[in-house]
Amino acid sequence: MTWRSAVSLTAVLALASCRADAPVSVPGITTRTFDFGQGIAGWTIGQADYAPATAPTDVIGEARPLPAPLTGSGLLLSGTNRSDDLFLYATTRVSDLAPGATYRVTATVAFATDVPTGCAGVGGSPGESVWLIVGAATGEPRTVFDGREYRVNLQRGNQSAGGPQGGPLGTIGNTVPNCGPRRWETKQLASPNASSVTVTADQQGTAWLLVGMDSGFESLSRIYLQRVAVTLTSTAR
Repeated sequence: MTWRSAVSLTAVLALASCRADAPVSVPGITTRTFDFGQGIAGWTIGQADYAPATAPTDVIGEARPLPAPLTGSGLLLSGTNRSDDLFLYATTRVSDLAPGATYRVTATVAFATDVPTGCAGVGGSPGESVWLIVGAATGEPRTVFDGREYRVNLQRGNQSAGGPQGGPLGTIGNTVPNCGPRRWETKQLASPNASSVTVTADQQGTAWLLVGMDSGFESLSRIYLQRVAVTLTSTAR
């Protein structure tokens, strides 16, 4: 599924079964692991951080085979940034949490990237100016129009700056230094130890998770999400 207009902001993707591993729970701690090689059903794709006149182009959010030399498949997030600040994201709901409980959210994300480090670019570097973001919210994250721009209704900060509902794990540059030849690699990033992202489960014991790519590079950016492991730790422990 490909979006090429500002009208289509989100779409529920149900192309295959994105299996979340059975939750692993100990008192006050719950984990969820999502393998996009098994599909992407249950995830909603969105785009944000642009005005009507600077809507992104070439936006893709769908399951695709990983590029060689990698094998398997993943969730491709791709788009051309025309606003100097494009946010592409995927979100899903988790259940079986303690109703009304507040959790600290940390995550480890594996994704495929072909972007070398040390490159210059319009608006910023294609590697060091594009951040991987993880967030969480009680209600569903959505893109809304604030009268000037399309924004996601999540207090996640922006690009390298985090907020109470989301923040960066790192950038998408791979191990190729000095703007060398492009090569697809799997990169893994984890939440910093000082992460302060929290979420409160609703009265049905559910909450929403979000994984995204926030770009300050004014051209095409793309990654393939492969695996997301999230730990929710009760702040009452």
